[in-house]
Amino acid sequence: MEKRRDSQVKKYRADVSPIPGRLVRLPQDVPPHVGKVSSRPHLRRPCAVSGIFYPDDRKTLVRQLALWGLKQGSPQAPTVAPCGGQVIIAPHAAWDIAGIVSAAAFAAVQANGVAPDTGMPGGISRVILLGPCHSPGQQGIYLSESSSFQTPLGDLLVDRKVNQKLSSCSTLIRESDAFHLGEHSLEVLLPMVKYCFPEVKIVPILAQGNRPVLISALARTLKVILEKYMANSLLVVSSNAAASGDSALAFSMADELRLMLSGMETGAFLSRLSQGRISACGGAIIAAILESGLLDGKRFSALTPLLNKIDEDGQTIYFGAFAARSYTE
Repeated sequence: MEKRRDSQVKKYRADVSPIPGRLVRLPQDVPPHVGKVSSRPHLRRPCAVSGIFYPDDRKTLVRQLALWGLKQGSPQAPTVAPCGGQVIIAPHAAWDIAGIVSAAAFAAVQANGVAPDTGMPGGISRVILLGPCHSPGQQGIYLSESSSFQTPLGDLLVDRKVNQKLSSCSTLIRESDAFHLGEHSLEVLLPMVKYCFPEVKIVPILAQGNRPVLISALARTLKVILEKYMANSLLVVSSNAAASGDSALAFSMADELRLMLSGMETGAFLSRLSQGRISACGGAIIAAILESGLLDGKRFSALTPLLNKIDEDGQTIYFGAFAARSYTE
């Protein structure tokens, strides 16, 4: 199964990786308009790695998510509404490797809720997803041009209003589906979003690179734009904990990441990231979250032990799930 998936992944990366100055080669079942730069409201980003990184069958998906302890959301008003203002970190590996870890992050969100009749803030109407871009290209922050993202459980609508506000904040932030079309870092988490919160809108954000100017631009944007939306939003960071060809070094890096998250050590995190002492695939996004100040006074807590997997290139990759809750106590 793993060898088959590895070969499929290599083929998929070769097929859909965007290269500046060249057209994106799309799978045969993708509508021809999807790869074009456009602001037309009917654009739909199709699944790229379903059946490879996670099941593409609805019944199999629902059964698996239930086995991992997630509760299927309902469009009707719930007895207990998960609180907005929460932030989680979940890995973006294939589900058979780290799906149970990602599910633990979403389960923590569902467990932190309030009854609607208490007058306490509750309810999540928007999920903001931030993940790294694995394809080559110009460093920057990329929003989606699409109005919806496909999942095997149904489509998720993009919050175009928030998208427009984000795109106006910096010249480093732009809309481009060329980076979103084949990227798996957000897609592997979308079925969990749809299962847990079926009526939410999403704001998919990809970051390419880890230059300090890029981290600062993302941090400022998150602070200026998202602060007023956080009370009814869930912020999901897609990041693995560490990766290295040296297994002992990989564990050391992952454990250091865990310690710095629990201590919210922004300065130390930024320093280690610039020195290459943090190898988390998504580390620049975590740094921007810390730098933004959105979580001042809060601490991340580990939800799972650190798990590891050796990939086909001999790299040891560590995964962990973390949660921090902001604006609610």
